[in-house]
Amino acid sequence: MVREFEAMRSISRKAKVIIAFNIAIGALCLLLIGQVVIARMDQDKLNDYGDVLIRRANDVAMQSEQAMHDAGYFSPPPCSDDDLFQLRFLTYKYRYALDIARLRDGKLICSAERGVISPPVALPKPDIVENNTRLWRAVKGLVDPRIEMDISNQGDIAVFTSPYAFLDFSLPAPGYSALMTTKDESHIYQSFGAENEKYSRQKSAWYSQYRLGYQCSKLYNICIYVRLNSSGIFALSPYVSVILALLGGILSGSLSLAIFLLIERNRSFSKQVYSAVCGKQLHVNYQPLVCLHNHKMVGAEVLVRWTNNKGENIPPDVFIPVAEQLGIIGEITRQVTHMALEELKDILVMNRKFYLSINLDINDILNSEFQSYLDELVERLGIAREQIMLEITERSTANHNVMSERLSVFHDAGYKIALDDFGTGYSNLSYLTVMPFDVIKIDKMFTDAIGTDSVNAKMVEYLFKMMAMFNTKVVVEGIETYEQAVYAGEHCPHAVGQGWYFGKPMNEASFRKYYRERGINKT
Repeated sequence: MVREFEAMRSISRKAKVIIAFNIAIGALCLLLIGQVVIARMDQDKLNDYGDVLIRRANDVAMQSEQAMHDAGYFSPPPCSDDDLFQLRFLTYKYRYALDIARLRDGKLICSAERGVISPPVALPKPDIVENNTRLWRAVKGLVDPRIEMDISNQGDIAVFTSPYAFLDFSLPAPGYSALMTTKDESHIYQSFGAENEKYSRQKSAWYSQYRLGYQCSKLYNICIYVRLNSSGIFALSPYVSVILALLGGILSGSLSLAIFLLIERNRSFSKQVYSAVCGKQLHVNYQPLVCLHNHKMVGAEVLVRWTNNKGENIPPDVFIPVAEQLGIIGEITRQVTHMALEELKDILVMNRKFYLSINLDINDILNSEFQSYLDELVERLGIAREQIMLEITERSTANHNVMSERLSVFHDAGYKIALDDFGTGYSNLSYLTVMPFDVIKIDKMFTDAIGTDSVNAKMVEYLFKMMAMFNTKVVVEGIETYEQAVYAGEHCPHAVGQGWYFGKPMNEASFRKYYRERGINKT
């Protein structure tokens, strides 16, 4: 009996040692795992912050460069009414350009916003001179002593950067800060967040109490340093760290964490998108395209839709960018094209005036295999190629010469080509002359401005006149009210309207009913 009691006491001691050892190892492991995971998450967030900031810097620099380039090609005499009109158009076109001015002998003589400047105002010594470009940072007193502006100059053109270009970065999230410099660090363009922070090009170690990031633009002399203070478990309160250590002492806690991470990984949105596309869970809706002068439907835009396994409708502007990152946007285009043409093939065959408008990614245009796929599909279904309109956005970033060549191939094959969201991209007016566009789609942002006092409202009429000059067919997007429909019909009577006023996107059954009521006559 005494021997058994001693054995029990011995086993109890061993159990205590094992439990104590497991608690220590579990606590240490979970603290280390917590540090690594949180540090990596913080680093990813910091890198994303830097990515967004460098993209904004590229956009601002690119718009300034393009604005100076465009202004240099204007033929009217400098500072004439026609010249100022063109400069004002450029300030509208390039959102990060607050004003565009002309120089003579290093002095401002006129600008889009101020008109003719008398007497001319001399510019100070530039902060940076690089190739043919001069740059100034935070210049005060040129327009108003209370206003600081960055300026870029090439030749006799100066672009004043909008003070709102980096406004959404001026107050970063707590702990975040950034520094925008030249690549040799000789000049600081902008700083965000806390001042006097220490930055470095070296990566911070996983155990560091802070995170660092560094990246440079591939296009311009711009580099971004980013920093996040108080990273990892050091940023947590002591109570949380203690709780984390206690949880780590429990084996089931470690197992639960592994299961949780596995579940979260399986629930990742990217995998859901990939599964939805591979599983052909997407479907299409149709939004009517209506002739403004008689309100008869002439076609429809095909819109992709996705309802996930939870029954939630995921907007295209949420899952399409993810699909682009995954490299499966081409598969979506094929599925959408196939579904739409199969569902409405009887209408398309019986009514040769009716057409479908399909949105394409730039990679679809550049990929000859998609054209072969489309050719075979319309041939098999007996659909005329001119009944298919292919939409690309003005924000497409492919080389214009390459894209023009590929679009011409589609156009020569018989397909219609439409430029979507016109007025929202960064291209110049020559874009319309070198691309084989059959139709220009006026973006909803201009339609929304009809009847208001905004700058966009003043530009709507100019856009209609411009389209008349190019003798191009027009689709006015986003028509939601009677007043907008009347205005668009009066200023561009032969245009086609699209928007909730004529009909929301609808499924096949609802669209067929709409077609029977408002479709054009068959041929």
